[in-house]
Amino acid sequence: MVKYKFFKILVFLLVILSFSQNIVLAQSPPTILITYHTQSGKTQAMAEAVAKGVEEVQGVGYILKPIAEVTEEEILNASAIILGSPVYNANMAPQVQEFINSWPFDGRPLKGKIGAVFVTGGGFSIGEEAVMFSMIRSMMIHGMIIVGGEEVEAAFGASAITGEGDFAGKEIDQLFLKKAEGLGRRVGEMVLKNR
Repeated sequence: MVKYKFFKILVFLLVILSFSQNIVLAQSPPTILITYHTQSGKTQAMAEAVAKGVEEVQGVGYILKPIAEVTEEEILNASAIILGSPVYNANMAPQVQEFINSWPFDGRPLKGKIGAVFVTGGGFSIGEEAVMFSMIRSMMIHGMIIVGGEEVEAAFGASAITGEGDFAGKEIDQLFLKKAEGLGRRVGEMVLKNR
């Protein structure tokens, strides 16, 4: 009889514990994964501006880290992925392509997640939009929903010129950082709308 009462109490406690964990999980904010590859630090500066934009949206969290440190669990658990790359000869960095190639595909677990991109390029007409489209196409193959920036000048994502004309030899210009912030803010808002 004592064993039976103990068993009933144990089952009751397990049910309560399970219920409380489900409440905590249901209340946890959606998370946006902001990840990038950088060598000069310029793409990281854009990533930090994207994160600043996400911070403006109440009820959304984010993870900000280089692609080399991202785990598969973080990819799968993110509500959105915002991916950044420098432009290398009108292509994304090889490390970014390798990262995309590592995403799980069977069963399309990224289907329905929001995706967005940002890039940094050394000069005008050096391939920024081509790289953004390449990254966007990869996201679309996974079934992701693509979101661009807030302004028409950031329709495909945020980009920055880092090595030509008035932008050479300086930190990233505020014009480009504002577009990155806008991209982060817009993705955050879309994550909440699609929750």
